[in-house]
Amino acid sequence: MTSPLKTEIGRILAWSLFLPVLCAWPFLSAMPLFSLWGGGHSVLFFSIEAVMLLFGFWPLLALLGVGAVLRVEGTQRLGGTRSERGLWLGAYATLWTGLYLIVAFARP
Repeated sequence: MTSPLKTEIGRILAWSLFLPVLCAWPFLSAMPLFSLWGGGHSVLFFSIEAVMLLFGFWPLLALLGVGAVLRVEGTQRLGGTRSERGLWLGAYATLWTGLYLIVAFARP
């Protein structure tokens, strides 16, 4: 059994990794849109940028906003605590950012 102190230290370390990524994620998630704005792209480039745009911050924010509007206050709770959901979101943002950096540097 782990002690509460070890659990808290793990959370602090995770937040220290995820927080900078969460701050940069909205800006990086807009980059595929700006990349698609120009013309003359190959089908592969367009597809990869469209997928990155589709799974970035802005569509996720829209989905969360629609979910908040549709959810009746007090009747349905989201799973986990707010801190746990934030860590999951931070992990997703870190994964997305890593993939986007690979895509951005792999361009010809």
